[in-house]
Amino acid sequence: MAGTQWENLPEPRQGGPVPSLGAGWQGFAVDPRPQANQVLRAADADRAFATRLVEQARLDGRLTMAEADERAARAAGARTLGELLPLVGDLMAASATAPYGRPDRGRRFIRGGAVGWVGLAVLFNAIWLMTSLTRGQPFFYWPMWPMFFLGLPLVMSLFANRGNTRPPQERRQLPPGDDLR
Repeated sequence: MAGTQWENLPEPRQGGPVPSLGAGWQGFAVDPRPQANQVLRAADADRAFATRLVEQARLDGRLTMAEADERAARAAGARTLGELLPLVGDLMAASATAPYGRPDRGRRFIRGGAVGWVGLAVLFNAIWLMTSLTRGQPFFYWPMWPMFFLGLPLVMSLFANRGNTRPPQERRQLPPGDDLR
């Protein structure tokens, strides 16, 4: 062999991209608000994200230069997610503090499904009307079957999670320490 076998590999990266500031609590690797997550070690990306939040708050005028410098220094030296929480907890926007994902997701699905169903119903009825007019007499009303079977999942989704107000189960975390049994 003329060269080493590793010469064509790309250079390792020191860190991944830092999430945008609009990501809210999802900008962290794990949400630092639950008590169980506060003992987890903070990654470099978590510290960088917290530092960017502090810097943005300083630029917005919510923190003084001295406060921002102190918080940024503490964020850079944070070992756990629990140490980052008090540094950025009061800086998060109210819209980014929803604890369990996006509550309007089901409504958007139903609204989008209803619009799609109405569009298909108009299309099916237009085809039926054109075929009936070309024959000169009303034809068997076949659009009722595809409209029924396409509308059934939409109606079922309306009632699927009506009584379920519990938050989704949180991911199970490994216990802190070296015990990985």
